[in-house]
Parts: sequence; C-alpha cells; structure tokens
Amino acid sequence: MFNESHLLGTIDRTDSSRTRRVGAFHTRPAEEVDASILSVIEREAFPAQWPPTRFTNEISRRRAVYMVATRDYMEPEIPEALRDQRRLAHSSMWNRVSSGLRQFLLLDESKSAGFPKDYIVGFVGVWFIVDEAHIVSIGVRESVKRVGVGELLLLSAFQQARKHGCKELTLEVRASNNAAQSLYRKYGFQSVGLRKKYYIDNAEDAIIMTTPPISSVEYAVMLDSLARNHAERWGHLPEPIA
Repeated sequence: MFNESHLLGTIDRTDSSRTRRVGAFHTRPAEEVDASILSVIEREAFPAQWPPTRFTNEISRRRAVYMVATRDYMEPEIPEALRDQRRLAHSSMWNRVSSGLRQFLLLDESKSAGFPKDYIVGFVGVWFIVDEAHIVSIGVRESVKRVGVGELLLLSAFQQARKHGCKELTLEVRASNNAAQSLYRKYGFQSVGLRKKYYIDNAEDAIIMTTPPISSVEYAVMLDSLARNHAERWGHLPEPIA
C-alpha cells in the first residue's frame, strides 16, 4: 500500500489560482439537476447508443459515481446602466428558461449574467464492484474534443477509484476505437479479453481493458507524473480529494 501523497497528490494540493488557466475545465460530482445535460452529451457523443442512460437513476445509484467536466463562466465588469437593463430583462419569460435548456442549446460563449454558473462539457460514470472500479462511460461534447477533457475525466475516475479503495480499473472499448485504446494504454490499461458483438448498433466487439494494481508505488508514481503533465499542458484540474 502506498502513501496517499503519491497518487495525484501533487495535483490535489496545487493552488488552483496559479495552475488553472482562464477557460480551463475542472471536475465535480454530477447532481440530479445535471441529468438532462448528460443525456444531451450522451446523444451527441454516442448517437447510436440504445437504450439511452437514465441519468437520474445513475446519479443516485449506490456504489457508483458520475463526475462532470465543467468550465466556470467569468463575469466581466458590467456598467451600472447595463446592470439595470439586465435586471429588467431577467423578469421576462425567456430569461426564466432554465440553465439546462441554455446548455441544451449549446450556448457556450456568452458572458451574460443570465447564463448558468458552469458549462458541462463531459462526464464519466464509474461503478464500484467489490474492489474494482468499472468505467461505464466517458462522454465529451464534440466542440471540446482534443483539448484534454477526456483525459481529465479519466484522471477523475482514477481519483474516485482511490477514494473508494479499489485495486484496479476496468472498462470496455470498441475494437475500432484506436484513439481511445491509445489513451487507455498510456495510463497502463492492458487488453485482457473480448466481448463478441457487444455493441448493438453494429454488433462490434468490445475489448476489455484493465489496469495493474493501482495501489503499487510504481503505478502511483506513473499516474502522478501523467496528472502533472496533463495539468501543465491544459490547465485542467480534477476535483481535489481531501
């Protein structure tokens, strides 16, 4: 068993005001009010998936956790006259539209005070089965792919596995998804089996991948280094673990 200071320890304790850049993403636990947004992201990321995930049930599931990647809105200084106009505008029916609908419409770049506090761009779902953490899904909006969000969510899954005392992580990945397999191998996942015709949309096989024991010092040091590199490159931070 390794000391807790190893696995992502440096990233957990880093001063976010220095490390996280403006526009960078961070993670937090999903809440029930996020369910409709996660459904939108799932449809965008996995248009052929059936049946759709019932996120309200999943978020409240025992022995499971869903984490979301979000970006905080930075409110600019608003002149007093404009603030008065906005206060009047907020009383209109349109401005009572929920933050969920605003995110559904992918209204991402506005600085309006009427927009939601944070903008959800992806999620990861993890089930805890005995001493194993199983990643059931990682979904990311098309608009933020290739900027480190998927890797951020993977790091968050590792944090949750540690938090729940799991010995290893497992997942399934499409046999044709070479990019995802490459990311998982970077984090030490190894192919251990095959689920024939696992995906119902095209009967594609799923490769079962699992990590070595994440409690080993060697693995913890490797993971800490990967987390450092990711934070330095993108400025994104997983949710700290106390």
